[in-house]
Amino acid sequence: MYEVFYRAEVNVICLMMLVWISFRSKVLSDKQTRRILFQKIILSTVILMLVDTALIFVDSRAGSVFYVSNWLLNLIYFSLNAVAAFFWSGYIIYYIYGNLKVINIFNSLLIPILAVYAMIVLSSPITHLVFYINPQSNTLEEGALYWLQLVVTYGLFTSSSFIALLSIFQKRKWPAYYHRYVTFFSFVFFPLLGGVLHLIFPESKTVWQCLTLAFILVYTEFQFDLISKDSLTGLNNRRSFDQKLKNLSDFSDSSALMQNHIFMLDINFFKDINDKFGHPEGDQALIKTADLLKKILGNTNAFLSRFGGDEFAIILCCSNEEAGKLRINLYKAFDEYNKSEENPYRISISVGYAPVVGNGKNAAQNALKKADDELYSEKEFMHQALSQVDALIRKN
Repeated sequence: MYEVFYRAEVNVICLMMLVWISFRSKVLSDKQTRRILFQKIILSTVILMLVDTALIFVDSRAGSVFYVSNWLLNLIYFSLNAVAAFFWSGYIIYYIYGNLKVINIFNSLLIPILAVYAMIVLSSPITHLVFYINPQSNTLEEGALYWLQLVVTYGLFTSSSFIALLSIFQKRKWPAYYHRYVTFFSFVFFPLLGGVLHLIFPESKTVWQCLTLAFILVYTEFQFDLISKDSLTGLNNRRSFDQKLKNLSDFSDSSALMQNHIFMLDINFFKDINDKFGHPEGDQALIKTADLLKKILGNTNAFLSRFGGDEFAIILCCSNEEAGKLRINLYKAFDEYNKSEENPYRISISVGYAPVVGNGKNAAQNALKKADDELYSEKEFMHQALSQVDALIRKN
């Protein structure tokens, strides 16, 4: 009896935490895809835990009402196991790739499999393939395909974890996104831990309690994003940049071939975009600029941030030669984008950069000032060149 109430108490505590996390994340978040997926996982897990709690008070109880309830609740539980794992895996895939096309491919591959699994589960009252309820004891008995729900549920957890790990090591982004991947490993680890415990102790059903711990970690990461990320572009914000700059000097070595370089970027004629096409279109220009920077520097350890307004900042450890090449590559990338896209305006940037020379608290600040000074010299040159191009276009 004490075990029953203990299990129910644990479920109730987890449910209270999940409801609170769901409410707070909905209030504080925008409608980004990742957060919508997060809400779906919480909802399916809440339903699962409610069903699991109800099963505690139905299982082994005599009477036709309890018998029918046991069948219905287990049908829901076995079906939702796979659905929750499906949402969780989709969340992990999107967390890593950040691409809706990848999610659509993921859905097209797995939804037919889940549909077949659901039909097999729902046929159990007739076929007893996955499970059946013993009418004498009103307890769950394993069917011939009971293992199927374990393969589907934990297979989704395991495969998505493997894909994510593979992606991390292929892109070699660990140093740049350390805190995110510590969180990521944690919320992959906890569901798998719950699955292992369930396999060893079948009556424990701890996977969803362990998943609640993972939700707490994901929610914590959301809060970190709120204070460290720019809400419009998704890049690091000025606060994060200042903190990075503060810690930079301690690791600088002016004698080394590879040095920390600070790049300052500014969108050319951004005020004209706002004035002619409106601030919403100006926001889109900022978002597209950030997306291009992520694409160009995605496989490096660059620290990308929105410095303020239409200015962006990059911190990258590289040689002086590589820094010069990066500026050229940035100009080329934006030029190619303007040729391939049919926007009513051009998105171009000016770039200034400088190495962090020496140590001490002033080293990084001095580099920032030099990069900013070079940016404005470069911007003056770019504005003259672009104005001449526009004049020629209007003339012809």
